Amino acid sequence: MTEEPAKKGIGKKTIILVALVVIIASFCAYTFYDLNGRSFSLSDRQMLLIVTDSMDGNVTEYEIDSFPADTFVMIKHLSEEEKLNIKVGDVLSFWYGGILDHHRVKEVHFDHGYVMTHGDNTHADEKVNLSDINGQVIGTNHWLGALVSFIKANFLIVIAAIAIIAIAGEIYRAYRNGVFSKEE
Repeated sequence: MTEEPAKKGIGKKTIILVALVVIIASFCAYTFYDLNGRSFSLSDRQMLLIVTDSMDGNVTEYEIDSFPADTFVMIKHLSEEEKLNIKVGDVLSFWYGGILDHHRVKEVHFDHGYVMTHGDNTHADEKVNLSDINGQVIGTNHWLGALVSFIKANFLIVIAAIAIIAIAGEIYRAYRNGVFSKEE
């Protein structure tokens, strides 16, 4: 008997793997695009994980809604000229008492060089000098922030789970290749 030549072409596993990679890459690109204020620009941007609940309120009438603790935010750094375009309802990133804070603009007083801010879940106002403004929040993503917070809090468990999955995959691959056959 003669052996048939091996078929050339792309197998089902390769097609599924490529489709899966394309889907994951598209999902990641869209998530970044949405978080980044519907832009792919990377200039003057900063991503932060907000760990407090000071913005966890019921405000929804502005471009940036209230958001709970463990939310990723994308901040666009503002030039001195751009700071003069800040309006009521914007969520700013600013230095206040030596801490980087993120609250909503309540009043603007450009003629005096400051804005008043207020957390959606706080009772106090902050007088923020324009020079202390770090930037403006242009996007939020809670599920991504919650995922990062979970990984940070359970780092060893996550590493152990990845190791177990990798070892199980290697054992399965070895089994499929006949390493564990009883023939000697």
